[in-house]
Amino acid sequence: MSADTLTLSLPADSLAVSQYANLPFTGFFQLGGQTYGCAPDGLYRIGGDDDAGEAIRPVIEGPRIDAGTDAFKRLRGASVVGRGVEGLTLSTRTGDGDWREALATGHGRFACGRDNVGREVQWRIEGDGADFEITAVALEILNLGRQARG
Repeated sequence: MSADTLTLSLPADSLAVSQYANLPFTGFFQLGGQTYGCAPDGLYRIGGDDDAGEAIRPVIEGPRIDAGTDAFKRLRGASVVGRGVEGLTLSTRTGDGDWREALATGHGRFACGRDNVGREVQWRIEGDGADFEITAVALEILNLGRQARG
């Protein structure tokens, strides 16, 4: 099985959809407090602090959004709500632009600066290997109208 895979997980109890990319699994489940991954060649228990000796660095990437309008907009800030969010890094981009790391201001808040101008915005959260749980991501988006302004 190719590592270029996309797996969608839909737990029946919460209906919280998760998307996993570039993992050799077609599904996941929990049994007896352990997490397992299903692959064409077998069943694998997932756990530990590393993956074959390499650090596990989780990445969560949000969808590209236009906030309901094709007008230009500026992403001014973001809030990440949940447990263990203090050690996370938030990056943002507009359109097909480069990812820019936001400035952490404490308690899950991030300042995005004035350079995040475009018709679509996107966010990405990266962990440092510590345990965390995200329950919400809120974006502060300023509508600039039909022309990009500085």
